[in-house]
Amino acid sequence: MVKLYRTTLAALLVLQFLFVLSALSEPAYAYVDPGSGLFALQVMSTTVAGVIFVIRRRLRMLFGKSEAKDDDVPTK
Repeated sequence: MVKLYRTTLAALLVLQFLFVLSALSEPAYAYVDPGSGLFALQVMSTTVAGVIFVIRRRLRMLFGKSEAKDDDVPTK
C-alpha cells in the first residue's frame, strides 16, 4: 500500500512540474522540418510495441510458461 502511495505521489509531482513548465513557456517561433513528425510517430509506435511486448511476456510468466525455453532459441 505504501508503494502505491509513493508511486502516485511521484506521478503527481511529475505532472505538477510539467504543468508549471508549460505555464512558463514562451512561443518558440522555430522551424520544424517534415521529418520531425515522422520521427515522433516512430517513437510513439516503438513505445507501444515495447509495452505490448512486456505485457505479453509478463502474462506468459503469470500463466506458467517459462521466460525462455530451448525451443525459442533458433538452431543453426
